[in-house]
Amino acid sequence: MAQTMEAAVAINTPAKADILEKANAKTWDGLSRMAFAANWDPENAIDWNQPIELGEIKEGWINILHYFYEGEWQGLEIIQRLMNKAAHMFKINEMVTYYSTQCADEAKHLFVFKKYLYRLNSPPAKQRAFDFIVWVSTTSLIPMSVERWILATYFTETMAGAIFQKSLELPAIDPIGKEMIRLQLKDESRHIAGTKLGVQTLMDHSGPIKTFFMKIWWKIFVKLAVKEVRNLKPYGDQVGMDPDYILQRSFAKMAEMDEFTQKFLQDDFCQGFLKAKSA
Repeated sequence: MAQTMEAAVAINTPAKADILEKANAKTWDGLSRMAFAANWDPENAIDWNQPIELGEIKEGWINILHYFYEGEWQGLEIIQRLMNKAAHMFKINEMVTYYSTQCADEAKHLFVFKKYLYRLNSPPAKQRAFDFIVWVSTTSLIPMSVERWILATYFTETMAGAIFQKSLELPAIDPIGKEMIRLQLKDESRHIAGTKLGVQTLMDHSGPIKTFFMKIWWKIFVKLAVKEVRNLKPYGDQVGMDPDYILQRSFAKMAEMDEFTQKFLQDDFCQGFLKAKSA
């Protein structure tokens, strides 16, 4: 009888330890727990009855918000299509649990962006260009969709975090806008941690040949992405947000991963942003 009880304890102990694991950014389950604890209600967490006064920055701010709204749609659709594929590729079921929480976050972000844009008399419209990006990102006709997605989101999530942080520093942004951004920034911080874990998982499962092709794709992607961010300069100038400043902060954040830096940020193009940030 005693041996039976000891065996039961031995079997149940690892499961119990996993169940009692604290919320942290080091594991997929830990990230899920962080998401559960930080959940917020987009209807009640923001006082939507406050007046909105934006003055001269209104046009630029609205255009930036539309860019983000479209990006949230893009990110949500891609996550939904690739998270199961990633979990099966790496044999990590907990990836689905975490990425499901990120899908819920993106849905909340879309909701508050939409509500805020309606308050600004500028209803959002999903752009057809993003449908093409989603197709390119997820189609099986182009190899390594999961790998491309994980690398790309490390850039996009990090950049979103930098833009949100800068938005909170701008005195002209109204209280509703700042509260909306503050809440989303809490989610983005967790998303960045999740993308870092995804990138580390990807690098751990990639040999020299796959890494070689990922480097080629990264060089193409990052130049296109930087061009897209720089296209926002006319709107950034209107609100006091320099795209190159955002890019420098984004590359510096990505460079916190030493292995990623060594593999993907050593070319002159990426180093230009890192050197400018440290200057």
